[in-house]
Amino acid sequence: MTTHAIFLPKRPLVRAEQFEWRLGGKRKTAEFSYFYQDEFLGKLYWAISGGTGNFDDENYFAFSMTLPYRSDETLTGVYDLKKGLTCVHSHWIPAPPGFIGMATVDADSATLNIIKYDPETDIATGSFEALFKSNRYRLMPKGTFTMIRVRPTEAGSLQLRASPPQRPLKE
Repeated sequence: MTTHAIFLPKRPLVRAEQFEWRLGGKRKTAEFSYFYQDEFLGKLYWAISGGTGNFDDENYFAFSMTLPYRSDETLTGVYDLKKGLTCVHSHWIPAPPGFIGMATVDADSATLNIIKYDPETDIATGSFEALFKSNRYRLMPKGTFTMIRVRPTEAGSLQLRASPPQRPLKE
């Protein structure tokens, strides 16, 4: 069994970033994305994610990757599932009234190449590719990104991370 923590802010963070991917011949540019370092259950990790759509319009679609945090200086490199990378695809699914439905699936294989990370500017550039073939999925995204790290605020909580726009649930 695999457990994933997914945090979805209520408002998107407007930032000058680029996170895009190709699925077959179609190219998509993320409407929301985030890159940050955080802690979950006592373990530090890096997270890189991007997607399109939202739950109200029933078209949420995203890719998320995490890897163990060692230090800011050692972030560059090539990571795969054997080196601690996790890669998840999530998308909207129909749900009973009053609920939001989302399915997630782990990649069967994935590679994340962080080509450059500048701790002074907090800008990371890189590429990723994954294969989702289990449970009747047939996705093979290949993408690139240039992202700015979201850092904790002085209050100790994370700044708003980019995510799909949310409106109150329809009754």
